[in-house]
Amino acid sequence: MNNQSYRAVAGDENKKRVLLSLSLLCACLASTPSAWASWGVLTATGSATGVGNPSCAAVSTGLVVCAARSGKAALMVNSFNGASWGTWTSLPGTVVSDPSCASDGTGKVVCAATSTDGSLLVTILQGSTWSAPTRIAAKLFSAPSCAELVAGQVLCAARSSSSGLAWSVYNGTTWSTFANKATSAVSAPGCSTDNAGGVICAVFATGSTTLVSRFTAGAWKGFLNVGGIAGGEPDCVSLNSSGKVACFAKAYNSGIFGTVFNGGSWQASDWSVYAGIGGMVNDNAGCVSQTPGQLLCGAVGTDNAFYDNAYNGSSWSGWAKVGGTIVGTPSCSPLGGGQVLCAVRGVDNKIYSTLGP
Repeated sequence: MNNQSYRAVAGDENKKRVLLSLSLLCACLASTPSAWASWGVLTATGSATGVGNPSCAAVSTGLVVCAARSGKAALMVNSFNGASWGTWTSLPGTVVSDPSCASDGTGKVVCAATSTDGSLLVTILQGSTWSAPTRIAAKLFSAPSCAELVAGQVLCAARSSSSGLAWSVYNGTTWSTFANKATSAVSAPGCSTDNAGGVICAVFATGSTTLVSRFTAGAWKGFLNVGGIAGGEPDCVSLNSSGKVACFAKAYNSGIFGTVFNGGSWQASDWSVYAGIGGMVNDNAGCVSQTPGQLLCGAVGTDNAFYDNAYNGSSWSGWAKVGGTIVGTPSCSPLGGGQVLCAVRGVDNKIYSTLGP
């Protein structure tokens, strides 16, 4: 399979951008060699079953926590201590979306999902204890995406009932009242810290283009149209280097495409043109930065196997098959010591994980 470009439309009716190179190496899932030598076998994290995609976040070196929506529509949580998993625990409350978990930079982890009434249902891990889930009043129309704003603070955003970006900030003690930034979102957002005092969120908008905005110093920058014709929800990740953030999307042809913010002033030219990194996938890639300026991504191929791809700051290694029989989008988190943990739902609806690279 060779990757095929797709059309991208820029910020106004008179400009078009073509999906060219941003130093992303195109590669194909079907023809790359096995990566079992560098990744562990995907192993069930327990007997509990889930729905949708899990979300994971690092607590500290050697400790990662994950949340998932249970088969009974509850938020269930678990932790990996570097050697083994604990037991999945279901928390009170009913959720209708996948969760989003984010480290706050001080050892806490915030996990949130949309509740049946459109509110944000939130639990916070402090030490080894999860707080009782709390409802933050809202009218959300999608799953949330949460990210560290600055140390001790987390921003969560979701599509609002008016197709805007609804958002609230946790300051370490309380949540701000949900506010709405007007736009034309047709998807849930994908948000990431930029590790430079801000959060960048991407949404797909009317016409299937990608809009991005940055929240910093208490306010949102204007939405920028970075183009693209996408086939799934966006996923953004910090490169942990000079404010750089990469956002990825599944294209209509089932390939993965990406664009990178260079950390500069907030204008469209600070974003690279969307370009393909190859693959034939069922859903989006889940990516994480284990080393500043570098990325490691996991995705599920059309054969329902897990594939990985590494970006060294200038080029991609190419997709390599790890194995397993899974579905959805993996959630990957740094474990420390150069290792990454990726969790993903299996075809039997159990949550599986693997360590690499």
